[in-house]
This record gives sequence, C-alpha cells and structure tokens, in this order.
Amino acid sequence: MGVQGFLPQLKSIQNPVSLNRYSGQTLAIDGYAWLHRASCSCAHDLVLGNPTDKYLQFFIKKLAMLKSYGIKPYFVFDGDSLPVKKDTEVKRRNKRVENREVAIRLYNSGEVRNSMDYFQKCVDVTPEMAKCVMDYCQIHHIDYIVAPFEADAQMVYLEKQNIVQGIISEDSDLLIFGCRRLITKLNDFGECIEICKDDFNKLPKKFPLHELSEEGIKTMVCLSGCDYTNGIPRIGLVKAIKLVHQYRNIDKILLSIRRDGKFQIPETFLQEYHKAVIAFEYQRVFCPISEKIVTLNDIPMEVIESMNKTYDNEQFFACIGLVIDKETSKKLCIIDEDKIDHEIHRKIAYGQLNPYNFEKRLVNRERYLQIASKSEIVGQGGILSAKNNSTKSIDLFFTKVASNKENSSVKRRPIVRSGGIVDKLTETIKKRKLCHSINSISSLSKSGDSTLTKSRFFSTNADIADTLEEIIDTQSSDTKVPKNFWL
Repeated sequence: MGVQGFLPQLKSIQNPVSLNRYSGQTLAIDGYAWLHRASCSCAHDLVLGNPTDKYLQFFIKKLAMLKSYGIKPYFVFDGDSLPVKKDTEVKRRNKRVENREVAIRLYNSGEVRNSMDYFQKCVDVTPEMAKCVMDYCQIHHIDYIVAPFEADAQMVYLEKQNIVQGIISEDSDLLIFGCRRLITKLNDFGECIEICKDDFNKLPKKFPLHELSEEGIKTMVCLSGCDYTNGIPRIGLVKAIKLVHQYRNIDKILLSIRRDGKFQIPETFLQEYHKAVIAFEYQRVFCPISEKIVTLNDIPMEVIESMNKTYDNEQFFACIGLVIDKETSKKLCIIDEDKIDHEIHRKIAYGQLNPYNFEKRLVNRERYLQIASKSEIVGQGGILSAKNNSTKSIDLFFTKVASNKENSSVKRRPIVRSGGIVDKLTETIKKRKLCHSINSISSLSKSGDSTLTKSRFFSTNADIADTLEEIIDTQSSDTKVPKNFWL
C-alpha cells in the first residue's frame, strides 16, 4: 500500500503530536484501513464466513477515543476498483488465495496458533463489512461516504473543500494526491504522527521534495514504483528525485536513462506513467455538497486534447474511472456531466447500492449472515436442525437457541426424559455397592420419588435442561452491541 520507502524519507518532518491538537476539527478517516486493522481480531471468523461483531467493536472503541478529544470523524470507504490498478489488485487477490489455502491446511492439521497468522493475511475486507460500520454511523449520526473509486482521492477532495481539516491514514499515497495534513501511527492513547505538506521545505538536501512541482512529485513516485505502475527496476526514490530535479521532463529523463545503460526501462512504462499521472491528478470523486460525481481537480481542455492524440477516450477515462450513463445504465467514458446518472452514484456514495455492482443493494454482512442462518434452520415436527458445515462459536450457538426460543412461530418439542443418565448412575451404584437393589433405584427414578439420593457428580436430564436455559439467558444478554442492532 502506498509508495514503498516514501514515509522514511520524510522522517525529519514527522512530528509526534496528540489528538488534542485537532479538538473541534473534523478529520477524514480511511475506513478500509481501520477495517483491515480490526479484522486481525476476528480473521478466522471472517475467512470462514462466521458471524462476528469484533471489527465493529474496534470502530466503537476508536470512536469513543475521538469523541473524548472533541474530534468529529468523517469515514471514507473505498468504492469500485480502477482498471489502471488492475495488476496490483490481481497480485493482492492471488496472495490472499494462497494464504487462505495455507491457513485452512494448518488449521485442519491442528496447528491453530500458526494458522492465525495466515488467516490475518488472507482476510478480504468487503463492502458488506463496511456497510456494517455505515449502519452504526447512521444510527449515531456520524458522517461517512463511499468513494466512487479510491478513498485516497475522495479524502483529499474533502480536504480541498475544507469539509475536513486533516486525514487519518497509513497510506503515503495521500501526499501524492495532494494531502496537506496526514495523520499516521495513531495509537489507543491518542498519540500520532503528523506530516504537513507545508514542511516539505524542511527536508534534507538529498531529498528536496519542495523543489518539485506537483507533476514532478508524481513523476518521482512513478519512476520508483507505486500502485499504478511498477516503475523502473532498481530505481529508488532518491535516484528518482535526482532525475526529476535535473531533467524535469519525463521524455528527457527516459532518454538519460537509456544513454546511461544501467537501468532497463519496461516497454509499457511510458503508457503506465501517463495513466498513473492522470489517475493521481483527475480521479473521479463524489461531492457531498452538490451530490454529484466530479473530478479531484478540473481537467483542462488541453490535457484532454493531448491525451486523445496518444490514447483513445476509453483508455483515458478508465484511468480516472468510468461513470454510469443515464440512458444505458452502464459504466461508460463520459465527458459531459449532464449524461452521468448522478442519482445512482449518490446511492452508492451513501451505502445504499453495492459499489462493485450498482444493480444490487448493499447488505450489512452480519445482517445477511443472520438471515441466512435463519433460512438454514429447518423445522420439522418441532425438531430444529441447523445445516452448517463451518465451525461456529459457542456464543453464536446460544444466540441462535435463544432467538429460536423467542420465535413464537416455532414450537419446541418437550424434553424427553431419557434413562441414559439413570442407567449410568445405576451402574456406578452397583459397582460401589451403595444400594441393595438396582431395580429399586430404577423404579424410584421412574416414579419421580423425591427421596432418591442424588449424587453431586451427576444430574438428571431435567437439571441439565434448566442449566442450559440459564446459560442461554446469560449469553444472549451479554453483548456490547444493542440487542436489536442486527434486526
């Protein structure tokens, strides 16, 4: 995530601060970054498709901390993926699949502790998980928005419009998009690191970032490699900034590299470079004021004309994101904003529609699993059986039993008094010679005589049933999330 090695180069301007500094301000928060951190505590359940609210509890805890400092949060979640970032997404997806196979293999072989590391590496944060957080935010009147594409561009746009006064994220890409105040390394004590764009002039001479233009900074990260391009092999940020500072122009930079002969330029690099610069500069975002799709920065007409000479419209607009056409309801390359279906994009932005497939409603993950689990419960003559192949937590088991008990449409079959435990008790008494006649004990148990001596090591079926009911009542009431939250 981000530009490798970029933050270490900015170490001299990384200021340790407290959240007290931002009291009374609104800060944008990278929602998916927090979801990734929150998923570590429940990775096993997320990968296996088990219900869990632990990632929501992470948000609740962090929100309480922000509130104690008088900070207003503004969550921004990722939307659809950009075609220009396809290679990066494919690599990450393949790595998750590989780690998932290892995690399940270790788990099934009994190496539970070792498997947990791989479960954490293969978690895929989904829009359905984000929807769970959105529902909580909506109930508690906390601002949030789903970006048309990447949250980075959306958060920088909110900062440009002064809707937020800073951005909480671990992604260094934000500084390339134009972020002016980046807040990173936030811990549970309200301590964090602040990086301000205005401090670029304080960087050491070997990394004179303040002497580069906005385009020059983008050229530098493209040469060394970022999410949009792998860059040129063996060229790091220090070498890249020297080349940009010396030649200023990408064509002159590439000519110098070819003459030097020390580095091999990939055939597709120049095309990747142009697409990356456009994605950094003009990516599609959603304006919460006008409630319309716009671009991070206005696209000058000369840029469009210049790109049209090199690439067709589809290639160009794929870099900044395709939008939904009013007439066809399909994602197309559209220049005229009047042809964009802003209403559908508004519903995506507010979490009503799935950003990957706008024809589907976005459903809360936990609510979906709750509905799915209810549909899997089959009632036949009052006997309930849950068809589920995955391992469920004991809390989930008790929750299901309690919910079934409260459902008046399902009648429970009376508990049948089995002689199994009595038989075991009889055998034990026989061995210990504590009774003259086994038959007398059996007859007493059937008649329900209260004079029967009870062992403190054994219980009747009725006692077990009563104990289970008490456990169910205790488990179903012990939760931090409101009981009706998932309803």
